Amino acid sequence: MSIEFAYFPDYAGNKSQPNQFSKNLLHNLKSLTGVAPKVRVGGTSQDHATYFPDQEENVQLIYQNPTDDQPIQINYGPTFFESYHTLGDIRYLHGLNMAQNKSTQLLELSAAEACTSIGPQLHLFELGNEFNFAPGTYRPTNYSLLDYVEEWNSKSVIVKSAVQKACPGPFPGFMAPSFVLLDFIDDTTWTAEDLYNLGYDKDDLTKELCFHNYMGVNEPPLPPADLDLQRTLMNHTNIVRNLAEQITRSKNLAYLGLPYTLGELNSIANQGVNGETNVFGDALWLVDFSLWAAVHGIKRLQFHQGLNYRYASWQPIESKGVPPTTRPPYYGQVMVASAIGQSKDTRIVNIPLSEDTESAYAIYNGDRLSKLVVTNLRAFNQTTSDRPHREYTFHVPTQHKSAMIERLIGPGSDALDNITFGGISYDHGLKEGKPVQQHANEETRIVNGLLTITVPDSSAVLLTL
Repeated sequence: MSIEFAYFPDYAGNKSQPNQFSKNLLHNLKSLTGVAPKVRVGGTSQDHATYFPDQEENVQLIYQNPTDDQPIQINYGPTFFESYHTLGDIRYLHGLNMAQNKSTQLLELSAAEACTSIGPQLHLFELGNEFNFAPGTYRPTNYSLLDYVEEWNSKSVIVKSAVQKACPGPFPGFMAPSFVLLDFIDDTTWTAEDLYNLGYDKDDLTKELCFHNYMGVNEPPLPPADLDLQRTLMNHTNIVRNLAEQITRSKNLAYLGLPYTLGELNSIANQGVNGETNVFGDALWLVDFSLWAAVHGIKRLQFHQGLNYRYASWQPIESKGVPPTTRPPYYGQVMVASAIGQSKDTRIVNIPLSEDTESAYAIYNGDRLSKLVVTNLRAFNQTTSDRPHREYTFHVPTQHKSAMIERLIGPGSDALDNITFGGISYDHGLKEGKPVQQHANEETRIVNGLLTITVPDSSAVLLTL
């Protein structure tokens, strides 16, 4: 999980008013996998954030326009860090401001306070966010990749020194370089391969490789949301195409011996698009995207969240007239967590299918087939009367006689609510995000090693053998 720096207190609350809703939703994921999700606190706003040790208020947000998705300046004080101790046994990746160039003391202060206040729950630091956008924004237009290497190398050592003075012991390290990879900003002068050839991180402070990923961007001219939902998100071929660059880069950088993660990602950049990223079809995209990434060795996905963001998995507090709400993408995360499960020896294999609008995966516990996932990505509008379906038959080991069926389903790909996985709702209005059984699970017989399953359009199924 990734949470926008400016809105982290909204998601987590503080010591006197912890956000129990967020805590419940994160705990659900831990219950399914046996491991608490790691939470990155960062994003664009981390490079607009200034730490003031004497500030009593936890955070002050300054907006250029009241309707903007993000503030242009964030001032935060020591009580900001209370939010790191409200969500249970979560470990955090904490974002530091690399954009400000006024004073190294500001960087030292913020890093030292983070290690002191977050304590053993601090997993890694992140120094700067998407700095391949820096030329012409945070830095002059002629700011080069070599300039970035020299600046990051210098500032990372400053952070390490400040942290080790404040918190003696091993330095946590960084996730880096946090570049965003998108077709529409492809710049051959800023590549990860060249980055390391230029001597990036010469002190070996990076513990995890981190890149960002989106399927597209919310910029005009925008196509109709329902059209783009099918074409861009509910499209396995497009998911494969989108992740190909990340997969290639992970192979190119494998010699570094570091885990390759997507430290910030979601469906459509610039906080999403109503009717496309806040509807049930986005949850189906999330399932297929996550499993395809897992097949290809990407170690962690941190889906980005923010208050009122149009792709957020949940709305943590009431804001702009919208109450706390569990949104469709969260159900996709629940299905992925259920598919991965608690085994330490999970292996996921793609089962090739013929259409853009379908995908399937076999999940093994070691060498034993344990689960199957099928997604039917054909868009279905909830106002349409008859819902088509597809039927799939799989050959499985003959010792299996039945399979449990858990469906990810809603009224349609355009639905905002009434969504369940495995018959369970996680809606805020029922039990503040805790699981509430709405429908009984199904079971299907396996006859002579053949498992047949019907999957309605705009739905997915997890079969456990």
